[in-house]
Amino acid sequence: MARVHLTRLLLAFVLAICTCGITGQRQPIKEALFLNSDLFNNATLEDCVWRREREPCPDPNVTLNLYTEAEPYKKPVDLFTEDWLRQSSWEPSHETILLVHGYAGGDDTLPIIVLRDAYLRRGGYNVFMLDWGQLSQPPCYVAAVHNLRPVARCVAEALGSLRKAGLRPDRLTCVGHSLGAHMCGILANYLNFRLNRIIGLDPARPLIRSAPALRLDPGDARAVHVLHTNAGRYGEGARLGHADFCLNGGRSQPYCEDTPNEALCSHVWSICYQAESLFRARAAAPCGRRCSVRVPPARASALPVPLGQPAPMTASGAYCLEDFTTPFCPATSGLAEGDERCCLDKLYAAAATTTKPPRTRPRPVSRLRSRARPPYDHNNTLDIL
Repeated sequence: MARVHLTRLLLAFVLAICTCGITGQRQPIKEALFLNSDLFNNATLEDCVWRREREPCPDPNVTLNLYTEAEPYKKPVDLFTEDWLRQSSWEPSHETILLVHGYAGGDDTLPIIVLRDAYLRRGGYNVFMLDWGQLSQPPCYVAAVHNLRPVARCVAEALGSLRKAGLRPDRLTCVGHSLGAHMCGILANYLNFRLNRIIGLDPARPLIRSAPALRLDPGDARAVHVLHTNAGRYGEGARLGHADFCLNGGRSQPYCEDTPNEALCSHVWSICYQAESLFRARAAAPCGRRCSVRVPPARASALPVPLGQPAPMTASGAYCLEDFTTPFCPATSGLAEGDERCCLDKLYAAAATTTKPPRTRPRPVSRLRSRARPPYDHNNTLDIL
């Protein structure tokens, strides 16, 4: 009992140090932890759920749901029925997309459902949505980062079962937003086959370690493409893929300047760029090693490539795009297939507010392995969720 009590005190101390540092010095990470809301400031460590590295799978709080063009509604995947996949509306000839939400997300939450609906409206895709929302809810960002590996291991086991049932790895793409982008990379380390492609939408920066096994990196799939919209704050700014796309400089989106939280707005809108790419290609020009809207003369003659879903598997290097219109909003993009939720006021308001989920189970005692990070520096790195 004394040892358990000491472990809990240590965990509480670690979280208190993180929270104090965030509150006093690192405002962007505070916003990442609380999604720009003070509603959870009085929450304690006991409100968070922590997973051990080797807990049994499947995890009751980690589910896969299938959506198809023929049946565009939630259908939980049954991993215990051998022929479930073939008996479902899953179409073997279509590309399969695995969507992974980030911090404070879920299967039916904004902004990830914008992307789900876009794939279904476009047609020709099987869409699996990973729901790990009970393990990534506010104010438990530290726990969410800690839970990435245990969740990824269970998801990899599920994908292995689906492969035996007929899922084709050469037509499987993992699309993750924020922490979900790193989830795509981490789960690849547990697979006994190689993912075809990963598309990381503004992969999270706060508290993410640099070790390849703990984050997204180019070795995680045959092609790894990354869209940067808030590099250096909520999003990672370092090169993480074979091809990295820097939108409007990659740091902040111009249409987010007048919003209450410019960084969070910029971070969220990577999803709308990906959704728009399903219906209209935006060409990005080759540029330097870091996000910049200027193309170096040495690469000025290189051909531009489309970003997002139509990006070629062979794309390599950094690509830049400058466009000041809000992506995938019908009023500004001119796309009849656009989504009103990508129009600034509605989606931003939904992403900036959240509610506390009900407590589902006691928190298992777990040792949080963490180490101190260097002070946050806007100038020396382009490095949420």
